Amino acid sequence: MYNGHPVVIIKTETHTAAFEDYCPHRGLALSEGLVHQGVLQCKYHGWTFDCQNGQNTFVPVKNEKTQCNLRSFFVNQAYGIIWLSHLEKCLLPTLKDDMHPMTLHGEINAKISNTLENFLEGSHTHFVHDGLIRSKTKTRNEINAKIVSLENGFQVNYESEPAKGLVTKLLPKRFSTLRAVSTYFHPNIVVLEYFNGENQMISRFEAILIEDGNQTRYIARIFLNLGFLTPLIKPFAKMAFDKIIKQDKEILESQERNLTGFQNNKFISDETDIVGKYIHAWSNKMEGNLEKEIHFKVYW
Repeated sequence: MYNGHPVVIIKTETHTAAFEDYCPHRGLALSEGLVHQGVLQCKYHGWTFDCQNGQNTFVPVKNEKTQCNLRSFFVNQAYGIIWLSHLEKCLLPTLKDDMHPMTLHGEINAKISNTLENFLEGSHTHFVHDGLIRSKTKTRNEINAKIVSLENGFQVNYESEPAKGLVTKLLPKRFSTLRAVSTYFHPNIVVLEYFNGENQMISRFEAILIEDGNQTRYIARIFLNLGFLTPLIKPFAKMAFDKIIKQDKEILESQERNLTGFQNNKFISDETDIVGKYIHAWSNKMEGNLEKEIHFKVYW
């Protein structure tokens, strides 16, 4: 899928291409066809298309080609992922490629805008992930935060805070104070990083979200950088992150079910909901109206 539209990706020994998954003759999904000797053949009437440029090469019923092209997308391969864009010069996010991640994937029956906000904002973690990440009963600290507009998204930097959840409390003292940085890359890529008091990145969470109607599909990559502790912590961390994602999925799907009965109602937001404001602006092509930098406070 690309922006909600089905795509067929063709990978040969020398080339990778992506086209709209639609045969222009009678609309069958080209992904149901086959690739042979550099051409993609539709299985309905046998029309064939060049795997590199999408041009029609043959119509069997008239024994020659016709003038039509498949709608193509620009393709880039990086970090072991195939990236699609409708722009030839598209900015790629800066992701990690020097550590072996844990990878999780699945579907959430919720709108992508709400899923993006859930991943990047921290205020829900005290309640939805009580005891795992933060705690709803412990005294909160005043945290200064700053959101900064980027060329292809935005970033939120938070002050350091003491560990309040099981995930961080089990770590040695040098990880007892953590600083969070959350980043949004348009469209629909989010990164959450945690740094210790020595400004060492100890964990990084990357999520690539794909909109599919009212459902959001995700691929999440989780990196740990805890030195010799990494292989020891990793099995426990995998169980913890599975639990965290399950909790997020449950709360987002519960929210979505309730929203169907209140489709005309609007959310009420205050200055601490700045992440949602910026996501909404980027999603609706209003990012030019955003302030370049905003300072605000949260209590975590």
